[in-house]
Amino acid sequence: MTTNDLYQHLDTLPSYQDALAHLITLSQQPKRVIIAIAGLPGSGKSTIAEYLAARATERGIDCITSVSMDGFHLSKAQLRALPDPEAAFNRRGAPWTFDSESYTDTLKSFKEQPDNTLYWPSFDHSIGDPVDKAIMIPTATKVLIVEGLYVLHRDHGFEHSQSYLDEKWYIDIPMERAMTQLAERHQQAWGFTLEQAHHRIETNDGLNAQIAANTAHNANRQIATK
Repeated sequence: MTTNDLYQHLDTLPSYQDALAHLITLSQQPKRVIIAIAGLPGSGKSTIAEYLAARATERGIDCITSVSMDGFHLSKAQLRALPDPEAAFNRRGAPWTFDSESYTDTLKSFKEQPDNTLYWPSFDHSIGDPVDKAIMIPTATKVLIVEGLYVLHRDHGFEHSQSYLDEKWYIDIPMERAMTQLAERHQQAWGFTLEQAHHRIETNDGLNAQIAANTAHNANRQIATK
């Protein structure tokens, strides 16, 4: 499915259209706003974030920026410096393998320093490490959409970021469906066999998914995927 086909499908979902309308309303407020979008791995967090920003831009609203918290992964060098590097690499993607302090500080800068150009890190899957200052957030940005597994998590340092979030959204999708989509993504992106994809989910992604699922009650908006 092409991006255009996917977006046309999302155009038919009432929950996505309600979210888009609300986003546009938020963009008209005088103060900067941060929308956090959480959900299971494979639930479509990046898809909805990019879709909302794109559709808003098409309507002439160019003050919205979409980013992922994945850029705040600890680097491989940082993981090797932890007390148990083997466990850190085996569980990479768990909340404690992120730099939640830098993540929180960056959200704080966005809210408290609107006249300063802000830079956000990305994650380069080809090298398996974050890339510092990869994304520029212009001073004209009024709404920052941040998607990620743990944006609503209240432990491992992420609890300190919650006060900077104006909107907390959670993508409502059954665990089984999300894991099926995730297995398909692993096969397409990494060339995994189905067995390898399931092993990855059982030993890593599924554990992270349960942590993310436990944050659903922290959201003030549920996004239905059907």
